Amino acid sequence: MRKRIARALTALVASLGLAAIPNAHATAATPVHYQLTMIKAMNGAFGNVPFAINAAGHTVGVGSFPDSSTQTGYFSTTPAQLTELPGVATGDPNLADTSEAFGLNSSDTVVGTAFATLPIRQTAVVWHNGVPTDLGILPGDEDVEARAINDAGQIAGSGVDTGVAWLYQNGKTTILPPLPGGQAAQALGISGGGQVLGFSATSADVDNAEATVWRNGVPAGLGTLRGSTWSEAHAMNAGGVVVGASGVGAGGAFAPRHPVMFTGGKVIDLWPDLGGSTSGTANAINSAGTIVGDGRDGWVYSNGVRTDLDTLIPPNTGLTITAAYGINDAGQIVASAARRGQLNLQFAVLLTPVTG
Repeated sequence: MRKRIARALTALVASLGLAAIPNAHATAATPVHYQLTMIKAMNGAFGNVPFAINAAGHTVGVGSFPDSSTQTGYFSTTPAQLTELPGVATGDPNLADTSEAFGLNSSDTVVGTAFATLPIRQTAVVWHNGVPTDLGILPGDEDVEARAINDAGQIAGSGVDTGVAWLYQNGKTTILPPLPGGQAAQALGISGGGQVLGFSATSADVDNAEATVWRNGVPAGLGTLRGSTWSEAHAMNAGGVVVGASGVGAGGAFAPRHPVMFTGGKVIDLWPDLGGSTSGTANAINSAGTIVGDGRDGWVYSNGVRTDLDTLIPPNTGLTITAAYGINDAGQIVASAARRGQLNLQFAVLLTPVTG
């Protein structure tokens, strides 16, 4: 579990073409500005990485709590309140509070992963009113994650070690097949209509994979940027537009990645001048087609323009937005931020559009 948090924070501190949008540059401005509120409670608890936000503005992610020596999953209904999400290994004091929360729906049902014992492994978990339930999916896999849940209660996730994507609904788990020729897959998101988003290997070589959407359990590839052999899908809005990342050039899973949009049979590079070895991802999209993501910094993409979020928040916050993870239909964004010059410590923040 710590390895995924470390990967996320390392990517933030260091900061995956068929068509490129020529005006999608960070120097362009959008008319929307944001109020920034730290997700931090009076007792000293605070969010570090906020992975998702629902329609009511409630958020989940990974946070730091005064009574815990490690980061753990949190649920927040207001920025000034954080609830620590317990794990399922209640008999082991070293593992009892070790969890990660990746997604939530409008009913505040939360999904993620936590450590289980006998044997020690990470297992897919759902929290109802803060109470965890081990879904018991793929018990032979040592790293099972529930990544997303929709308002119908459908949950998408993966057995990371075994390379198995799955859909859980009505108490039943369905294994999602990879693309033809592939031998592994991962699920990263789910649409309101139950379409699962992720990626699938396209051959026996698991370092080459294509963004995939599963409709009624049947996988369909979404393509990659020209010359790449890697892409992944993270989210889909009600209009069927999918966002994620694609490798740039050769290298498969090891190539730098650009944030992309999959629409109309095309793969559109949202940050064509990202450059160098820096990677970026489009993490979420709302019903209006507004997209948020990461790269060298956190950004928002609207009406064909990608804009650094740092330019849209009050200049006196002392913070820089390092990544944006989620956006709801009200335009609220959850992001990670850091104090300038101190990128090693991330804070979860809520960005609310300023009207008038």
